Amino acid sequence: MTNSSDAKPANPSRRHFLISGAAATALAADAAHAQAPVPAGTPQTAPVVPPNQAPRPGQIPAPAPQGYRFLTNAEVETLTAMVDRLIPADDFGPGGVEAGVVTFIDRELGGQFGAAARWYMAGPWAEGSRSQGWQLPLTPAQLYRTAFLALDRWCLGTKGKRFVELAATDQDEVLTLLEGGKIELDGISSATFFQVLWQNTVEGYLGDPLYGGNRDMSAWRMINFPGANPVLTAAVDLNGELYEIEPIAIGS
Repeated sequence: MTNSSDAKPANPSRRHFLISGAAATALAADAAHAQAPVPAGTPQTAPVVPPNQAPRPGQIPAPAPQGYRFLTNAEVETLTAMVDRLIPADDFGPGGVEAGVVTFIDRELGGQFGAAARWYMAGPWAEGSRSQGWQLPLTPAQLYRTAFLALDRWCLGTKGKRFVELAATDQDEVLTLLEGGKIELDGISSATFFQVLWQNTVEGYLGDPLYGGNRDMSAWRMINFPGANPVLTAAVDLNGELYEIEPIAIGS
């Protein structure tokens, strides 16, 4: 535990979200349940969907490749490329891929969050406001799977390559189009998909390492966040000085 007033380099603009309240989102109270296994009583009335095919509501996702709970190999490639462009590594800290964001999202999609196990999902599916929460007939897992397949079809038809095969500048262009709702994803708003992707990416980057992301608490160290440290009394008497402390994770 050290106290230091040494000057720190200014954070680049792309990381401003880390200091402006995103940490609170990543540590939401519901996180502890998001990756829990789907309850044994959850209905599974439809057969398993073949690999690389989008499941319909109620269908069971295809088995994941070794090391992943939900994502297929192709989906891992696409998501890895997306996360790498959303939070690339730099001199200030690790990128999203290095921090374990892909693992975090895979665990989310393979758990209760992905199955919307604790949500009301019986419809009707009228268009609502953002304040009304989830407004799709698809679970998050189905949203990701459908969007990944539709995105690769769009990229192949428009640019002749899958998303993962595009140059970084082209990937950035596609992500911008997704964010603006400019790409049709089999009836899904690309803006809605991008919003969920970005939210999950931030959660994985800043959440407790217990959930698979924020590997080695590297993001917390970058923003000088103490994590679950229960004792911060050494900072009480500081006045305008930077307080540095080794972060503590829930599982420490």
